[in-house]
Amino acid sequence: MSSKLTNTPVLVVGGCGFLGHHIVSQLLEAHAQVSVLDFKLDRNRNPSVEYHAADISVKSEVEKVLALVQPEVIIHTASPTALSRDAALYHKVNVGGTRNLLECARSVKTVRAFVYTSSASIVHDSVSDLINADETFPVLYIPEQKEVYSHTKALADDLVLAANDPKSALLTACLRPAGMFGEGDLVTLQKMIENAESGKNRFQIGSGENLFDWTYVGNAARAHLLAAEALLKESSSPSRISDSSSIAGEAFFITNGDPMPFWDFVRAIGEAAGFPVDKKDIWVVPRSVGLAMATVAEWIVWMMSFGKQKSTMTRGGIRYSCLTRTYRIEKAKTMLGYEPSVTIKEGIRRGVGWWLADRKEKEKCQ
Repeated sequence: MSSKLTNTPVLVVGGCGFLGHHIVSQLLEAHAQVSVLDFKLDRNRNPSVEYHAADISVKSEVEKVLALVQPEVIIHTASPTALSRDAALYHKVNVGGTRNLLECARSVKTVRAFVYTSSASIVHDSVSDLINADETFPVLYIPEQKEVYSHTKALADDLVLAANDPKSALLTACLRPAGMFGEGDLVTLQKMIENAESGKNRFQIGSGENLFDWTYVGNAARAHLLAAEALLKESSSPSRISDSSSIAGEAFFITNGDPMPFWDFVRAIGEAAGFPVDKKDIWVVPRSVGLAMATVAEWIVWMMSFGKQKSTMTRGGIRYSCLTRTYRIEKAKTMLGYEPSVTIKEGIRRGVGWWLADRKEKEKCQ
């Protein structure tokens, strides 16, 4: 692993989370001095790491942790999940929290590299097909952007790139992973496995030909270390910052570079979990019919709960499963030296294996 990070004080914000704890593990392998700032510290802990409970939306709490840790690198992964649908929370954490981290990073004066986990969704309107998007594609905001989560991630992405300042030696970069999955995933994997277990994988919305890009979480974590290493190297060589190969102030899409049909991925997850579906048993539901069914389901749940609950079947989910969404990662390969070392197939094996073992352990404790 990278010698550039050896003995370097690194603060992972959101280090107890899904992506964050993978980054922590890889930093430890690189012999970095790792600290974690997170809102909750009750999962994914490592005895070799120093943990600090703090709310990044409260600036005084961030100041206190940074003054104590004095990091040279901050890797900021903290964010509510895209499924929370809480617009106020998205703005509070993604925008306000990121602004606080950047302001405190400037004030503490030890931070040389700031790497932010953005999202590939910030260039996608969540409605139209997106084919081979690269970093020249425009970032979208509401109303063009239909998802508040992606809108706030876009605003945070802007803040981080604008904060890049070679004069003050604070260099920044944004990574935009797409469709992360793997060990510790309690969103994508969990939902897909539960659907497979309940027999829902026998149904397919649309033709099933739409390609989708996914990212194994370990590959995404590695990309963050590569970005941190590159920024540190540039901060030590000011002449390189103006070089065309400089990554300071740049954004990078991160995927496995192996798009596959959306429903093939879903069924591969189900099969790995022990719920295979024979292709001849699949019922293909036209997209228009799926949207109509979701509309009815949303209204019924809304009326029955007096507006307090939301249907698990939504029009947004139906549209999402029928979209093509692919990205180009040549920039990350060329400038970061990024290569997705773990394949989609192996990532599924690892992720589903972890999920099944975790469920078994939880059942023992009940």
